[in-house]
Amino acid sequence: MILRDVLMAATGLMLVIAVALFAKRVHQIYQVMRKARPEVRSDQPGRRIQSVVEHVVLHRRMFRITLSGLLHYFIFSGFVVLLIDIVETVGEVFFPGFTVGRILAPLVDIWVILVLVGIVLALYNRLVIKPARFHGSDEKDAFVILGMIAAIVIGIVIHDSFYPFVAKEVFHVADPVAREHFLGYALSRLWVRLGWTGPTAASVGYAIGYLLDMGVVFLFLAYLPYSKHFHIFAAVPNIYMRKLGPVGELVTRVPEDTIAIKTFEDLSWKDIFDLYTCTECGRCQAVCPAHNAGQPLSPKMVILELRDALNDHLAKGGDLSLPLAGGVVSREELWACTTCGACQEACPVFIEHVPKIVGMRAALLEEGDIDPNAQKVLTSWDRQGNSFGQPPRKRPAWAKDIDIAIKDARKEPVDWLWFVGDFAAYDPRVQRLTQLVARLLDKAGVDFGILYEAEVNAGNEALRVGEYGLFESLAQKNLKALEKAQYQRIFTTDPHSLNALKNEYRKFGFQAPVSHYTEAFVELIDQGRLPVEPLRMKVTYHDPCYLGRWNRITEAPRQLLNRLGVELVEMPRHGTQSFCCGAGGGRIWMDETGVQDRPANQRIREALSLDDVPYFVVACPKDVSMFTASVTAMGVDGRLQVIDMTELLAMATGLLAMPESLSMVP
Repeated sequence: MILRDVLMAATGLMLVIAVALFAKRVHQIYQVMRKARPEVRSDQPGRRIQSVVEHVVLHRRMFRITLSGLLHYFIFSGFVVLLIDIVETVGEVFFPGFTVGRILAPLVDIWVILVLVGIVLALYNRLVIKPARFHGSDEKDAFVILGMIAAIVIGIVIHDSFYPFVAKEVFHVADPVAREHFLGYALSRLWVRLGWTGPTAASVGYAIGYLLDMGVVFLFLAYLPYSKHFHIFAAVPNIYMRKLGPVGELVTRVPEDTIAIKTFEDLSWKDIFDLYTCTECGRCQAVCPAHNAGQPLSPKMVILELRDALNDHLAKGGDLSLPLAGGVVSREELWACTTCGACQEACPVFIEHVPKIVGMRAALLEEGDIDPNAQKVLTSWDRQGNSFGQPPRKRPAWAKDIDIAIKDARKEPVDWLWFVGDFAAYDPRVQRLTQLVARLLDKAGVDFGILYEAEVNAGNEALRVGEYGLFESLAQKNLKALEKAQYQRIFTTDPHSLNALKNEYRKFGFQAPVSHYTEAFVELIDQGRLPVEPLRMKVTYHDPCYLGRWNRITEAPRQLLNRLGVELVEMPRHGTQSFCCGAGGGRIWMDETGVQDRPANQRIREALSLDDVPYFVVACPKDVSMFTASVTAMGVDGRLQVIDMTELLAMATGLLAMPESLSMVP
C-alpha cells in the first residue's frame, strides 16, 4: 500500500500549496477591491441568474464567432465534467473501490474527447487562422494553459487505464467501472500486450497518470490567479454582476466629487474585477472603430495595461496612486475612443470598457489635456448651450421658413414635445430635414411644440468627453425648461439627445417617456394618421450606435421601412452589431491626424459591397453629416446616396418629390 500512502501524502501537500498560492493572490486582489469605489451589483437576482444561463451555459455571445464558440464550449464543458473525474480519482486513492457509478464514468471519457477536439481547434485557430484580434494578447500563456489542459485529460485516460490492475494487485479491490471508462479500457488492452500489468509497472503507470491529472489540476489552481485564465473563476461572477440598468446610462448616480479616474482607488471594485476577467480574446479590439481606423486605441489593451500595472503593484508593493490617464494608458488611446460601445457589446464576459475610458478622460481634462477643437466645443456648450457657437435665439430659426405655427411648449400645452437637438437645429445640411419632420407632424395632425431658445444641448457628448460638471449644467437647464412645459410625451430625431434624456437624466429624477422619431412615426402610420404610398426602393440601413446599441431601438426603424414599402438589404454588421460612423464621444470635433481609414468610409465600403443597393438610409443627424462627407470624399456619389429616414417618409406622403435618379425595385 506504499503507492496509496505516497499518493495520499502528495495529494494533501499539493492541495495545501495550490490553495495557499491561490488564496494569497485572491486576497491581494480583494484588498485592492476593498479600497476601490463602492458599487451595487447584487440587485435583481433572477435576471442575473438568467444572464449566467444565457452567457455561461448557452455561450450566447461566444457563439457569435462560431469556431471560437465551439472550441471554447468543448473546453469549458470539460471543466465542468472534470469535477466528476476529480471526485473519482481522489476518492479511489483515499477509499479504494470508490466509483462515481456506471452512468457518470463514461461521461468523463466522452468529454475527454471533446476537450481534445477543442484543443486541436484552438491550436488551429491560433497557429493557422491567426485572427488579428489576438494581436497584443499573451500567446505564450495561452499555449501554457492549453498544454496543461491537454496534460490533465491525457492523465485521466492513463490513470484510468492502469487503475484496474492497481485496484486488483495493489489495493486488492475490484474496479467496477473499468469498461465504462472506455478510453482507459481500450488503452489497458495495450498494457496487457506489453506485459505492464504487474504491481510495479501498473503502480508506476498509475502514478504518472495520477500526477498528470491531479498534479496538473493543482498546478493549474496555483497558476490561474497569475494568468489571464483567471477568467475561468472570474467570468461567471462577472457575468452575474453585469450591469442591468439602462444600457446607455454611463454614470449611474450623481457623483459625490468627480467621475475622474486618476488612480486605481478611483476605479470601482467592479472595474478592478473586470481587469481579471479579461480573456484577451480581442473581440472588443476587432469591432473597435478607432482601432480599425489605425488609431492607437484597443479596448483590450486598455484593460491589459491597467491589469498589468496593477499586477506590478501586487508583485512589488508599488503605490496605488500611480497615475493611470496619460501614464498607464496613453492620452492618444483615450481620446481616440468614439464611445460607441461596440467593445462592451462584443465582450463575452461583460467587461465595461467605456466608463473606464471616460473616467480617465475626465482625469486628463482636469489637467487641461484635451484636443483644442473639442475644448472650443466645450466652451461653446458652456456659454451658448450648443456646439455651433451660435446664440440661443437662433436655435428655432429653422422654423421661420415653413408655413407651420409651431407651439412653444413652455407657454401652451402640447401632446408631443419635440427635443430638436443641436445638429437638427443649427446645421444647414440637417435643417431641411428638421423642417420636413415638422411638416410630417403637421400633416398627421399631431399637436406638438418645442422649447425654443430654452433648449440647450442634451449633454450626452459632454459627459462622454469626460466633463461631468458641464453635462450636469446642461441637463439642469433642460430640466428647468421641461418643468415649465406641458406635454404628454417627448420625442427626438437625435439618438444622442435621446440617450441623455432617456438614460442619463434619470439620476436627476426625470422619468418622462422619450421616443425616437422612427418609433413615433410607426405609431402614426399604424393609427392611420399618416397615410403613405409604398416606395419601391432598394436600400440598406445604418443603425446609429446611440439608437441601436445603447438603446436597443433596432426594430422600429425596420418596421418603418417596411411600412414605407422599401426592400431592405442588411449590411453584414447591423442592429446592435452595427459599425460606428466615428462621430461619437466628441470625435466629430477632434483632429483626425493619424486616422488612416475613417470609420465612416469603412461603413460606406460595406454598403457598396452589397448587390445593387443605391440608398444608404440613416436616422441620426450626425450620420447625415458623416456619411454624406464620406460619399463625396470617396467619389461614389453616383453609386450610393445617403438618405435620411425623414426623406423617405416625405416621399411616401407626397411632401417630397422623387429624385430623378431614384432607382426602383422591379
